[in-house]
Amino acid sequence: MCYGKSVSVPYGSISWEPRKIAHGNDALCHDPLLGLKPPNLNIFVLVLSIYFKEHIMKQQPAFIQLPSMSMQAIYHTIQQVVTSNIPILITGETGVGKEGIARYIHETGPRSDKPFIAINCGRFSAELLQSELFGHEAGAFTSAIRQRRGAFEVADGGVLFLDEVPEMSLDAQKMLLRVLDTAAFTRLGGNETLTVDVHIIAATNRDIVKVVDAREFREDLYYRLNGMMLHLPPLRERTEDIAPLVTTFIDEFRVEYGKCVTGITSEALKRLEQAAWPGNIRQLRSTIQTAVALATTDKLELKDFPDIHPEFIQTLISIWHTFPPETQHAIWDTLHSETRHTIMHELSIRLPEPWQSMPASYMPGIGGKVESLNIGDLNQNQILRAVAQKRIEQCASLREAAESLNIDIRTLQRYAHWEEPDK
Repeated sequence: MCYGKSVSVPYGSISWEPRKIAHGNDALCHDPLLGLKPPNLNIFVLVLSIYFKEHIMKQQPAFIQLPSMSMQAIYHTIQQVVTSNIPILITGETGVGKEGIARYIHETGPRSDKPFIAINCGRFSAELLQSELFGHEAGAFTSAIRQRRGAFEVADGGVLFLDEVPEMSLDAQKMLLRVLDTAAFTRLGGNETLTVDVHIIAATNRDIVKVVDAREFREDLYYRLNGMMLHLPPLRERTEDIAPLVTTFIDEFRVEYGKCVTGITSEALKRLEQAAWPGNIRQLRSTIQTAVALATTDKLELKDFPDIHPEFIQTLISIWHTFPPETQHAIWDTLHSETRHTIMHELSIRLPEPWQSMPASYMPGIGGKVESLNIGDLNQNQILRAVAQKRIEQCASLREAAESLNIDIRTLQRYAHWEEPDK
């Protein structure tokens, strides 16, 4: 795929043909830039980077078909049902790509020109989730100052993706069941019955049958949602998908960070294929993001991956304080627990209870510098709030965040919403 473009910059118009940039042959990294010198060169690179983001990269498909047999079987199944309105339930571990499959169903089906709306049911309280899904009238609850359309209305004619659907309250489950049965609902605080035409795709990373057996999820709703079940295997069971994913993520982030990274060495790729990837595709993507951001060569090497190259861990520790907090956070999210423990130990960071034994859950960089993170500088409630809020942000649901910290949901929410007392 070639693009011949004329790019206009403040110092003139430059005709330049990026050869197959979306496939790794980045001419910007290797071709002479017509003798341009700063500040002209800096402006040229900036404009070109923005142009690629806004135009060329948008021409690439939002979804790639992966080559593993298990994923090919899933694509085949999807093609058999994609023209129907049958509810679909997608299961699989966190980060395996459930929303990606839902978007693929939308993009390849007859509703592709209609909205795709995604709602994570685990991120809202019971009342707020009902408002998100069904909307509300003005005055329906304290903060409802005006009428608001819900996801069902916005998605009318299209696809509504309900992630972590078992986290719904029983009241919300009842309302969802009604929509599935009658295609009708009312906004919170309203009397008008509204009808919609929505294809519902639900997803969960939990064992849905056990959730039903525990009476946490309505059995009748489970059967209505399970018109077709698609189970996505973890990445460790389909390692042949790693190489095309790595290529896709490199192409994505080299443009975002303006880096001349065109690929990955075979040695580094082999180690990535041998990794366990408990966070699956989401973790792999974050790992490639960090590697590209810090890369100094045109190909990612083993040294660019801190979790699989011990020497890099020591280098990372030595320069940690030079990173701004947002960079620290981005890097931290890609590290395995063992690596996090090593860094925490080397930087002498300690946590109060109940997470003294779980430093891997901690978010370094709060307040700026890592060395400021000790009990003398921050009181315990401040640290507990920061940890709780970060886990809620990282996890797919409140339940998952609470379980990762070995506390209940009520305690998690109490820590997350702690406020400084008035002095």
